[in-house]
Amino acid sequence: MKRFPSFVIAVALLCGGAFSPRTAAATAETAAAGRALAARYADAVVGVELVVTLKVKSGGQEMPPREQRVEVNGVVIAPNGLTVTSLIEVDPQMAFESMRALQPGRPIELLGVDFKQVKLRLADGTEVPARFVLKDADLDLAFMAPEDATAEAGPRKFTHVDLATAADGAVLDRFFVVSRAAKVLQRTPLVQETTVIGIVEKPRRFYLLSQNMLSTAVFDPKGAVLGVTLQHLANGRRSGMVVLPAADIAEIARQVVFTKPAESAAPASPAAEPAAATGESTPDGAPKP
Repeated sequence: MKRFPSFVIAVALLCGGAFSPRTAAATAETAAAGRALAARYADAVVGVELVVTLKVKSGGQEMPPREQRVEVNGVVIAPNGLTVTSLIEVDPQMAFESMRALQPGRPIELLGVDFKQVKLRLADGTEVPARFVLKDADLDLAFMAPEDATAEAGPRKFTHVDLATAADGAVLDRFFVVSRAAKVLQRTPLVQETTVIGIVEKPRRFYLLSQNMLSTAVFDPKGAVLGVTLQHLANGRRSGMVVLPAADIAEIARQVVFTKPAESAAPASPAAEPAAATGESTPDGAPKP
């Protein structure tokens, strides 16, 4: 019994060492950096909302059209409102192909996909009519833009993430994920700390993180962007979330062709055939049966 207080003191000293002033200072600094990033970039995370109608044939018989509402996050990457998000999250055709890859013998055929009411929901609740302008099925990329946007600008200037201010990552480097909660949770800004746990180098670079959320941007403590989180697809199947580097997204985004506002009264549909396995991106086109 006389030795018990000494044991307690020893444990207390060990615990005190574990929470040293230096550790506490680092934690406070990390928290401050995360809060600053959320304040700086939360408005660049928008809601991507649309209504999708699926036309499916099963067992040789055409089924009644099925309509579903899609709501996901997107990252604004230009002042004109150009936004990037995960293609598989907004295009059921991608999810359908992934399901068919898992169940190759299932007698089901996708006849077509129609997209309606495509819009971006801003932080203040404003709804901005939008359209698909580019997609890359191999990299799980979908780009949307306001209907009235041009290559140079649009009627409003959007808070955005500058992909030219890019960060490099190494294993065990710390970063922050900035996103928003679902609409039922008032689109509350979210921020979480994450760590690079691995880097895929071939056929292209991807970062693997300890914590992540789909269709969100990842930043270093100084605000440089590492990239955007997307689904990695292998032989048509989802194989986990990866971060595609900012420079790669910027390079693909340069392929976007903006039509004049007067020419975009009828929003185009992204239901064109997916890009070939070469990794090339496809501009938006009319749906094919």
